[in-house]
Amino acid sequence: MTVAGIKHVVAVWNPESGGGQFRHELPLMIELLESYGADVEQRVTGDAGEATELARAAVADGADAVCAIGGDGTVNEVINGIAESDVPLIIVPAGTVNVLALELGIPLDPADACRLVDGGNLSWMDLGKAGERYFALMAGVGMDAAIVQSMNPTLKKVLREAAFVVQGIPTVLSGRFPKVRVETVERTVEGYFVVLGNAANYGGAFAITPRASIRDGLLDVCVLEDLSPLSTLRYWLAAAVQSHTTHPNVDYWRTREAAVTVIEGDDEVLVQTDGELAGRLPMRFSIVPRALRVVVP
Repeated sequence: MTVAGIKHVVAVWNPESGGGQFRHELPLMIELLESYGADVEQRVTGDAGEATELARAAVADGADAVCAIGGDGTVNEVINGIAESDVPLIIVPAGTVNVLALELGIPLDPADACRLVDGGNLSWMDLGKAGERYFALMAGVGMDAAIVQSMNPTLKKVLREAAFVVQGIPTVLSGRFPKVRVETVERTVEGYFVVLGNAANYGGAFAITPRASIRDGLLDVCVLEDLSPLSTLRYWLAAAVQSHTTHPNVDYWRTREAAVTVIEGDDEVLVQTDGELAGRLPMRFSIVPRALRVVVP
């Protein structure tokens, strides 16, 4: 018996997630989903953004749930196809880090995650918006978006989450990050690196917005105000033990909406959402309470 009587499940999967290592397990995943009474229709992604269109089509076709099999990038794309539709999301983690699965307590073993269609529960969570793009975890402005842009796919496949550290060191040391302004009702702050978090977990050992909750109707904003090498190093070392919010050059607060613009420098400032490039400044960010139904333990 499936959760809440879910019968027709559209499974959207990315054959490249996690370096493609999960593909041999896919028949077992589909078999497990079907063993609990679900009729599973598979839709395979190809180009970037295709998972969003496949998920949106699944909603239009009357699917009872959409199952995202892949990493956070695939999950993010699927969310952008089903947000605010009331169609539940089933997450089967098969990516590099699987941060949203960690945040929601979903088992990282794909087979165990599939079993939630039988023994799980339906819950709600908030979603952030960066421009018109939804995000589940965070939006990053500047430094981390530049790392995402420069990421070598082969390095990511081999080193997994460690690739972000290896790739990030030369990007951070380049120091070429224009100054930006974050404007909210609560305050206006200027800095060089901004994270707007819907969730506490940022990735790996880091929790840039450790006080964030996916169910509080707010975004947590963390701004690094200084770009000196020493200050940046202290920031990331402190973030590893979640003590960076007391860093003298860090501002941290909560809001429902923020506008971020470039105020210094001619270079474009990129934005990433859930580890995928989502555009460039200027951009508005907001929270959409209870925007996504999701199957959780």
